[in-house]
Amino acid sequence: MLVRLLPLLLLPAACSHPVKEGVTLGEDPELLGPNITEEIRAGEFRIGAGDTVDVDVWDHPDLSRSYVVAPDGTLFCHLIGRLDVYGLTREELRDRLTEAYDRFLVEPSLDVTVHLSTLRKVTVLGMVRNPGVYPLATPRTTVLDMIATAGGIGAEGDTTGIVLARLVDGEVQVRSYNLDLLFDPDVMGEVQAIPYVQPGDYLYVLRTDLARYQDYIEAVGDSLRAIEFAERDLLLAPRVNREVLDNAF
Repeated sequence: MLVRLLPLLLLPAACSHPVKEGVTLGEDPELLGPNITEEIRAGEFRIGAGDTVDVDVWDHPDLSRSYVVAPDGTLFCHLIGRLDVYGLTREELRDRLTEAYDRFLVEPSLDVTVHLSTLRKVTVLGMVRNPGVYPLATPRTTVLDMIATAGGIGAEGDTTGIVLARLVDGEVQVRSYNLDLLFDPDVMGEVQAIPYVQPGDYLYVLRTDLARYQDYIEAVGDSLRAIEFAERDLLLAPRVNREVLDNAF
């Protein structure tokens, strides 16, 4: 009888979601880091530590080289020395290098190619098919993009429980989102912005209430079976001891 009543006893606890509903699905300015808004508009990351910069100086193959941006955001270039390049766009870096080489060359002309560092990563965990750490190729990468990159939401994943954690001014800020709002026919006529991710974010897909509820049922069922076996052993113990004594004489 207790086993039959167990689902009804656990149902209220299983239906309560562990994460409170966050801000409206969309871009939260308070959660965006420096330069990220401009990067999203331009669709291009600004230069950061670990990026590789290919400098092609026309008619000067000896000056055409590849450089890696140092952790302090500087670039040490042949002939012109160290430059502060952190936060620049590709065009801004090209103009700064052209100005610097103008002190040594006559009307220098050059081109710049930036290869993004794999340090720009987002960690995707929880109920996705392929949890892991994934590099960002563009600042216009959204929560949906990252979930798709991780193989999509698994069978036990909760589309109403998408949690985004981000370090802002030394504190971890957490928001939860309901992706079902994007495809709800009652709100599809409204503009539903999708939150962007940025380097260092942690994205976590929670389990559904049903999956957690089933775990509770299995755990309690295992406990009840263990109690049943223990009680059976206690009942059989006197009989076994009596048989041992009878056989001894």
